[in-house]
This record gives sequence, structure tokens and C-alpha cells, in this order.
Amino acid sequence: MFLLALAGLVALAALALTHVSQGTAAVDLHTLWQLATGSSSDRTAHEQTAAVVLDSRLPRLAAGLLVGCALGAAGAALQSVSRNMLASPDTLAVNAGAYLAVVTVAAFGISLPALPAGATAFLGGLLAAAVVLGLSRAGAGPIRLVLAGSALTLALSGLSGMLLLLRSQQTTGLFAWGNGSLAQIGMQSIDRLTPLALVAFAGLMLLGRRLDILALGDDGAAVVGVSPRLTRSIAVILAVLLAAVSVAVAGPVGFVGLCAPAAVRLLSTWIPGLVRHRAFIPASALAGVLVVLGADVLLRAVFGAQAGAEVPTGIVTTCFGALVLIVLAHRSRDMGTDSGSTAFARLRSRRAFVVTLVTTAFGLLGAVVVATLFGDATLLLGDVGNWLAGRSGQFVSYVLDTRVPRVAAALLAGAALAVAGAVVQAVSRNPLAEPGVLGVVSGAGVGAVTV
Repeated sequence: MFLLALAGLVALAALALTHVSQGTAAVDLHTLWQLATGSSSDRTAHEQTAAVVLDSRLPRLAAGLLVGCALGAAGAALQSVSRNMLASPDTLAVNAGAYLAVVTVAAFGISLPALPAGATAFLGGLLAAAVVLGLSRAGAGPIRLVLAGSALTLALSGLSGMLLLLRSQQTTGLFAWGNGSLAQIGMQSIDRLTPLALVAFAGLMLLGRRLDILALGDDGAAVVGVSPRLTRSIAVILAVLLAAVSVAVAGPVGFVGLCAPAAVRLLSTWIPGLVRHRAFIPASALAGVLVVLGADVLLRAVFGAQAGAEVPTGIVTTCFGALVLIVLAHRSRDMGTDSGSTAFARLRSRRAFVVTLVTTAFGLLGAVVVATLFGDATLLLGDVGNWLAGRSGQFVSYVLDTRVPRVAAALLAGAALAVAGAVVQAVSRNPLAEPGVLGVVSGAGVGAVTV
């Protein structure tokens, strides 16, 4: 285990040096050495280099260290208390809840310094995690946990996107930040939020022995005097605090809290000592730092320094997280069952089928009427009749000429996605299968943007 820790620290040092030497300004390792030793003969160049390093490079590096450590430790704690390898600040909607809380505060013009913003993110993330754990019955199964977390994440992300669009002036800069950006101006937010992360991390380390006992089961933990409910509650609160600190510093950086503990668990098959939480949590924190800094270094090395300044680091970590999920999917046992046949068996009753069909038809008709008549201008059914007959006025014609195609496109898209989802679920016998989850929608979007 000592050699593993040493290798991790050496890799971290190499990544940190490479990270500091990257950027739009011409500051390489030789220039950094001259700055550190004071051996530069050009005083003006020395001051300019110091300004770049102290105001931009080091804050970005510190943000990567803080975010990676916080998310890695938070993911390890959440996976331990839920006994679920898919638990993380992403799947429990902690990042989405914290991000929505920060966006809401900014959208309504409430100006807060970094520490209250961290408190706002903490409350939003804690509420989201509580809702997901409640819906999934405390993470009883991976499918239920992922389904509840994905549903809430989609809802919260949709609300955040709506606020960003409706109040674009008040939320300037939060769009890129919402994908996880390490860009920092100075060390102010890092200095204010680091103590919170250290307190939460120390709390998790103190809970290490209790988490080890909790892994034996609730009954076994209760026998030796460990309260499972109290231990879980404290661990979740500390993990949410770490995730909130990460969101307050860099926005929601995706999948780090899932990837880092998963990588450490894979190593624990060769190094049994990593199973103990006082080794597992710091190892996950170190792995999280390596993932975040490695993603940032890779982004600027492949796409250039300017792209590194414009493209959020969270996009790269999300792509890496997708690869980890694929690996976990291959390692997991196929969960497909005959649930599809049992689901269709519920529709054997002709009466239930007719009631469902009629209710859906009336609901669809009502939705079409509301979408056609209401919007930025309210119309009447008679206006629609006159428009169909070609007798409407110029204003009504303009409104319906733009509104009806939109409603028709929504009907066609909804029907197409519903049929595709029904076919995919029937073939795969998986109630979670749908074009979005399988990547069909995202792949089509990439193709459309590329063309």
C-alpha cells in the first residue's frame, strides 16, 4: 500500500507541474524554475510571470486539487453508506441540486460571497440527496437508485436551464460554469471554502471505523453499539458538504465521484488494505485529484491552451465517466429478466386497455388545444376555425403560422420517441432502456452538429 501511495503522489506531482506549465501565456517549466529561484535577469518578465502564475495558474491548480479531493471522498462515502457502487454526487442528484440552488440565487439577483454561496449549494445538494434516497428506499437497489437519481437530475437540470435562459443577464458566466470549469481569478474562494472541505474530510476519516463496521450489516453494527441510521446520516451530510464545496468552486464536475471510488475498488482486489475506509476514503480523494487534473491537462494538451480556457473541464471528466460506466456494465451481471412479459400481462384486461387509451387520447387532445391557444398571445377556438378557413386576420395568421408547426413537431417527436422506447424496452426486457439512455439521442445530436 505504501508503494501505491508513493506512486500516486509521484503521479500527482508530475500532473501538477505539467498543469502549471500549461496555458495561453508562455510560461514553461524553465520559466517556473527561474521564478521559484529568483534567477531571472529580466525584472519585468519576472513580474509578469509571477502575476500569471499567482493569479491564474496556481488558483486553477488549487481548484483542481480541492474539487478532485472533495468529489472523490464524497463518492466513496456515498457508495459505502448506500452499499451501491453507482452512488455518487451525480447519481444522487447532489450536483444538480447544488447547481440549481446557486443558479436560483444568481437568477433572482441575490449577491452572496463565496461562503454563503457554499452554504446555498450545500442546502440544495442535501435536499436533492434526501429526495433521491427517499424515492429509492435508501438506495436499496442499483436500478431504483439510478432511476430516481436520473429522474431528479433531469428535472433539476431542466429547471436550471430554464433559469439560465429566462434570466441570461443575471446568470452570465454560469452556463460554462455549469459544466464544471476550473477557471479561477485569485484564491479568494479557495481560501474560504477549503476549511469546510477539510472539516468534512476529517469527519469522514473519524467515521472510518464505524463505516467498516456498517459494511458488516445493520444487525452486526447494532450488536457492537454502532447506530446505522446515525452513521449514515452523518456520512451523507459530510459527503453532501464536500460535493457542495466542489460545486461552489468549479460548478458540477461530472462523474468524478463515481470514477474515483470505482478505480480504488478495482485496486482493492490486489491490495486488500484499501477495503478499510481510513485507506479507501483518502485513496479515493487522491484518485479524484488525478482524474480532475489529468482531464484538465489532457484537454489543453490535445486541443490547445485556448480551448482549455474555453471548454469546461467537466466535459472531459464526463466522457471519462462514461467509459467507467461501460466497464462497470461489462463487469456487472445482466439484470434482464422477463419483466417485460409480466408488464404486458397487466394489459390483458380489455377494459383497462380501453380506459387507458381513452384517457390518453383526451389528455393528448387537451394538450394540443392548450398548446395551440395559449402562449405569448391567447386565442379562441373560433380563431383557429377562421384560420383553417382562410378568413383570419393578419395577427391571428402570424401567431398560428408559427405556433401550429411547433405543436405538430412536438407531437411527431413525442410519438417517435415513445414508439422507439417501447420497442427498445420490449427487445431488451429492461424498463430503463430508452433512446436517451442508450445514447441514440446524443449520437444523433453529435451527427447533426458535425454535419
